[in-house]
Amino acid sequence: MLIADDFGLGRGHDKIILDLLENRRIDGTSVMIDGEIDPKDLQHLCRLREQGAAVGLHLNLTHGFSGRNFHRPLGELLGLCITGRLPQQAKSEFYRQAEAFRTAFGFLPDYYDGHQHCHCFPGLGRLAAALPRENGTWMRVPLPRTLGGLWLNLRSGGPKVTVVMALALFAARTFRKTGWATNKDFSGFLPLDRPEAVARWLPRLLRARTDDTLMMVHPGRADDRSQCPGHAPQSRAVETEILAYQR
Repeated sequence: MLIADDFGLGRGHDKIILDLLENRRIDGTSVMIDGEIDPKDLQHLCRLREQGAAVGLHLNLTHGFSGRNFHRPLGELLGLCITGRLPQQAKSEFYRQAEAFRTAFGFLPDYYDGHQHCHCFPGLGRLAAALPRENGTWMRVPLPRTLGGLWLNLRSGGPKVTVVMALALFAARTFRKTGWATNKDFSGFLPLDRPEAVARWLPRLLRARTDDTLMMVHPGRADDRSQCPGHAPQSRAVETEILAYQR
């Protein structure tokens, strides 16, 4: 299963993701619900879901949209979580986003995941596990199942991947203890600040995945005015080009 993260980040990105879904180049997308999503794009995404696309909620505590809601830079947020100093307003953010998703779409997310994997941070995993769900709702765990998958993603994603995998290992225990279904396998770690490395590694990750692999991707437009810190805009364009022609 190929899942595009960051739907809602920018209108150009959204159009790309919708086009890839329409042409069955990807299987679903994770929505940043606080983005200024065009109502026509939201309706389009709902129609694609009726045709089988998975639509999840991309829980977000690190990317600021309007500035009204809680967010912190990645390093600061992780530090707060590790030291048990997470501000009170952060503790209601996941639930607020889930309710905003339900209001916008008329249904609960098919699955949950986190922007920069924040749903796996210490303390936040427990909050994610308490989110509303229906039969079949699942939680993404960014942890490859096999040694081969671990090694390939460590090579493609770099040293930061070890931290994410360690956090995911502990979060997965929380999710499973509270009855959540999770993905069996995972892939998609890439150095998104280096477009040339994305061009090198994404095709290898695509070729290596199996039927059980949940793989995250980040397609979009390089010229969209809304971008994520630490992500080179051209990397999104590179992923779009690869996904459009290789499956």
